[in-house]
Amino acid sequence: MLPNLEEFKLKHSRSLSHEWRLSDKDEFKSLKLLLLSGGGPSCWEASSDNFPNLKCLVLKNCWFLQKIPADFGEICTLESIELRDCSTTAEDSAREIVQEQEDMGNNILNVYLHNSSRN
Repeated sequence: MLPNLEEFKLKHSRSLSHEWRLSDKDEFKSLKLLLLSGGGPSCWEASSDNFPNLKCLVLKNCWFLQKIPADFGEICTLESIELRDCSTTAEDSAREIVQEQEDMGNNILNVYLHNSSRN
């Protein structure tokens, strides 16, 4: 584990298979920015415990990703989610996370959706 890692940017990597499953032992305690770009997994399983201090999630060109893990709605430090050219189901999951955050009284989460194929 990398306990001091604050930014993780994974671009055009073939190391992520079609599934990315994080266990309870996979904890990024200091991570504030997570960027996945270029393909990415279609199935992503993670919990708020994996990213307890995440502030910004950026997904670019993650066409196959079906959804953002629902448990991200429980990350109280999350300030923004940006999706650029991702699936509509991933966009829907981002909207659900915003709604969960608002239901908990957190109104600081912003979601930015950009899809050039629909413009």
